[in-house]
Amino acid sequence: MTLEQQVAQKIMIDLRYYCPDMNENTNAESELENHLEGYIGQNNPHNTSVNEQKKCFTPLTRLPKELAELIKTTSLGGVILFDDNLVDSKQIIQLTSDLQNAALSSDTGLPLFISVDQEGGRVVRLPRNITTSFTGNMAIGATYAKHGTEYALKVGKILGNELYALGFNVDHAPDIDVNINANNPVINVRSFGEDPKMVADLGIAMLEGLQSQGVIATLKHFPGHGDTNIDSHTGLPVVNHNLTTVEKIDLYPFQQAIDHSHVDMIMTAHIQYPALDNSVMVNKRGESMIKPATLSKKILTDLLRNKMGYKGLVVTDALDMAGISHFFTPVEAVLKTFKAGADIALMPIKIRKPSDIKVFKNFISLLTKRILDDPLTLQQTNASVERILKVKKKIMVTKLSPEKIKEKITQANKVLASPAHRKVELALALNAIVEIQNNLEQSSSDKASVYKSAQHSWQASIRRVHILFPQQQQSDAMTMALEQYSDQFPWQISSSSLENYNLETLFQQIKKSDLLIVASDSQKTAVELGGVDNLAQKNSLINSDFGDNSIKALSFAKKHHKKTIFITLKTPYNLAKFLPLSDCVLTSFDGNLYQNKNNQLVGAAFEALAAVITGKFLPQGKLPVTI
Repeated sequence: MTLEQQVAQKIMIDLRYYCPDMNENTNAESELENHLEGYIGQNNPHNTSVNEQKKCFTPLTRLPKELAELIKTTSLGGVILFDDNLVDSKQIIQLTSDLQNAALSSDTGLPLFISVDQEGGRVVRLPRNITTSFTGNMAIGATYAKHGTEYALKVGKILGNELYALGFNVDHAPDIDVNINANNPVINVRSFGEDPKMVADLGIAMLEGLQSQGVIATLKHFPGHGDTNIDSHTGLPVVNHNLTTVEKIDLYPFQQAIDHSHVDMIMTAHIQYPALDNSVMVNKRGESMIKPATLSKKILTDLLRNKMGYKGLVVTDALDMAGISHFFTPVEAVLKTFKAGADIALMPIKIRKPSDIKVFKNFISLLTKRILDDPLTLQQTNASVERILKVKKKIMVTKLSPEKIKEKITQANKVLASPAHRKVELALALNAIVEIQNNLEQSSSDKASVYKSAQHSWQASIRRVHILFPQQQQSDAMTMALEQYSDQFPWQISSSSLENYNLETLFQQIKKSDLLIVASDSQKTAVELGGVDNLAQKNSLINSDFGDNSIKALSFAKKHHKKTIFITLKTPYNLAKFLPLSDCVLTSFDGNLYQNKNNQLVGAAFEALAAVITGKFLPQGKLPVTI
């Protein structure tokens, strides 16, 4: 390979949006200088940044010829796809096949890393209606006390099976951050829990499940994102643990996986860790700052490779996240992370329109020139590409003809969201439900018999139920799930949502009811929405738990002696204000839903909650975090 081809192998881009007709009359060299070297708005206020120009939000669902040609001529190393790119099995397989065919047609003939963030639960990119998405890592953590690693392994296998069927060969999962911060805005239920040993056990099991299906797993986010209160999509977190704490908590799952499994890929975290590296660097604003882990040689090379013995690939978290992009230009960020020891730079530059193609090629050329000027970085590049080639040898791919693509689509439709897979999804949801509080039973010793004997249970005294969830779709899904048990309990169910209701009407509905079921759901974060691009497009960092409205409803119900159940659909933290107002408190760790083939809104968490509320299933889960 030429050095430019080697550099291209070390880049993984997103192709989320593309506007073929958005071709501003810009000079690619000037744009490269302005956008990549960081002169916009600082040294040259008359220039207009790429980000300040008209934005493109047209999802790329088919591979245009010019982008196929870019992959072919540059020998690009990898791509990451998002929910905007993924519509249905036929479209997804056609896209991934076209991407792979373009890569295999390059001079190097090397396959493409085709990756996705498919963690399960809150972070899912594949359409939930055609794939199995599960209720997430903390739900798996809630099953650990009784079931050990059973569900982590099963979920990993099913995620890998479905991803492989669709043409993906890399999953940026599992998340093995140890969540010990109740206010963590970006990890929380994406973590298995707060116990490092449990996180390690479950992380290794999920990794092995994924990789047993031919999909490379990615452990993230090194050296640990579990004790942060800032989202690295929107800022730069710092972890102030001492070295002993870092080793016992944050690093422990990574070290266990390196020692006891086969790890091909680890993702970095855009986080400052003074205990691991307190050295200072100057950012593009001329400010001094502690090096983030993604740019730290002490963390990525001295610690991860030399001390911890890691031999696989290091991929950065997305370099367009504020934790890096607010402080470094794309060229400087990529060069610094390569020097630190990263093998693959994820999403360092956007391609949104035809003129960006020339910018990207110039970007590769500029990186190549800078690497040639530094013998040490050149040596690191050669070693890094050797590691990439070693992992890519495991990817068994060939060019697919139209006939072979049709066969692949037929086979995928037998695999995706199969009855067997949906059965495991529901089993996880059922076994993960945690009963945090229950004053509806007469005594704890009666509980098992009460659940088994419907005619003598508290449920039998209920005639009317009002459901109040954050969104009306969630209320509808909960209603439908409860109505499955109408033969056992012929409840009359009404519903409303916390996002749009009239207080007086709600109070009247509660007065008429015997039971009020209220749920909360934390605000959506950047990673759930799909990344930094989606913050601007969807404007959806919205607080959707409506905590004050929940309190009003529960207080009114309590005052009027109604039975109350409070459900937290996401993080189980911060329940103190709800406990005194609720007879029963449950957590499901997830509140996502999808439209099934009958156009009904459904979700495994709702079905599991309904089974527990109606006494069909005794709650089995144990909280994997302290509240």
